[in-house]
Amino acid sequence: MPSINWDTVATSAVTALLVTLAVEYAAKPRLEARKERILGALRSRRELSAAITGVALPAAFLCIDMPKDATGEARDSLLAERKRQYERLRDQAQVLVDSMDRHAGTFLGPGMKLVMSYISTVQGVMLSARTRHDKARLIHDLSKQIAMILDGRWWQTPARVRAMWELDRLVKRSQDQGGDEEPVSERRETAKAT
Repeated sequence: MPSINWDTVATSAVTALLVTLAVEYAAKPRLEARKERILGALRSRRELSAAITGVALPAAFLCIDMPKDATGEARDSLLAERKRQYERLRDQAQVLVDSMDRHAGTFLGPGMKLVMSYISTVQGVMLSARTRHDKARLIHDLSKQIAMILDGRWWQTPARVRAMWELDRLVKRSQDQGGDEEPVSERRETAKAT
């Protein structure tokens, strides 16, 4: 019958106990905290996508022109629904602005800049003196571009790059004080005449 070396058994048991305690008290808390940060960031990104959709849907409804042949009760119903959708758009945009720090903080570098640019532009458009229709069209266009940038798949990289350029163009267009400016050639002719 083979004999048991109790020194080896005791050494193995002590080693297992020390490794277990080290993992449990030193490594596991950091791993759990990292897991919570990652899950929180993913949750916030899903909420951001839902908030973008929440802004884009009422904006899409407001982009539709009122039918010219609508009269009476149908016209009143459409006007009431347009007013409700505008209030919904305003509320959703405010929620987006209020949670900007949480949503933008889940991205690094250029991603953070894009999200903050989108949210602040939406707020600026809502506060501007544009018509409701123009606000809705611009916000809808902005939302389409940011959704492609954030939710596009890896094989859609060319479309995502185009969306980044378009988002940048729309942000710059939203900052124009005079709305739609006259073409460059007309401005040059006006400048030469004066």
